[in-house]
Amino acid sequence: MIILLMIIHLAAALLLFLGWLNGVIHISPALLPANFLLPLWGPLCVIVYELHFRGGEKADQEAESIRFGITDEVYRNVRMDKGGVEDVLPIEDVLVSGSPRQRRSLLLSVLHSGPRDFVRSLRIAGVNDDTEVVHYAVTALVEIRSEYTQRIAEMEKKLSACPGDPRILLAYADLDEEYLKSGIPEESEKTELIADCRNKLEKCLGAVSWELRAAGNSGAVSKSGDRTAIMKRLAEICLLQGDNDSAEYYTGILQEENPYDGECCLLRVRAKALARDGGAIKEILSEADDRNVYFSPEQRKQIEFWSAVS
Repeated sequence: MIILLMIIHLAAALLLFLGWLNGVIHISPALLPANFLLPLWGPLCVIVYELHFRGGEKADQEAESIRFGITDEVYRNVRMDKGGVEDVLPIEDVLVSGSPRQRRSLLLSVLHSGPRDFVRSLRIAGVNDDTEVVHYAVTALVEIRSEYTQRIAEMEKKLSACPGDPRILLAYADLDEEYLKSGIPEESEKTELIADCRNKLEKCLGAVSWELRAAGNSGAVSKSGDRTAIMKRLAEICLLQGDNDSAEYYTGILQEENPYDGECCLLRVRAKALARDGGAIKEILSEADDRNVYFSPEQRKQIEFWSAVS
């Protein structure tokens, strides 16, 4: 009988060990000696540990409710209103005029669907007279900000390792622009972010221009395209900053190098508008018409606007 029990124990222990090796069993390596050395109790402990682990994985499905401090009672009692399309209201209206239950229900729905797309609404909720709604909103905003802070810190490490890499510089500028568009930064932080994004793009433009000169004819088309795209973004940032001299400089090069590009033409018009030079705007639009520059329907609307005001 004892021999039979030992055989069963060894078979179970070996089976669990093989499961651990193949990633099916998720136990701590510290349990492996007990698995073999404790007759029957060792494998039983491993099975209990695995059941506890899988129970934890199931609980992670409700991670969002824990993440935002949502109590079980509130989570169970929240019920989204049902109705037709005509009953749908903008988020801001519900946060301002909705009942406490509607506000909390709405905020919970926003948090579970991903708060990044609702930053403006979360800011409105942050000054609500319902303390629970304010708690959810502020917690979500803080978490989004911390995620961006972590990503920026990681990008800073990459840039420190390769300071002149144009790909990293461009990725850093992309992250700055993404953070700006998120709506999270305050006004003072926006100014710093815009300046940092411009700095990264200027360094990237210098690196790409140097590579273009070094490459000669080899790969010139792709590098030239990269250079034009970066210069367009730089022109946009200079216009955003109100830096008229730099905006005129970049848009002048863009229009000279890309005379049939409608976007470059419009950037040049905006630079002249910043300088309050209506005569130059008329001249640019007239030249574009003579060259038959193609404008998309959206760009055509802008052309009509500038033609009317210049």
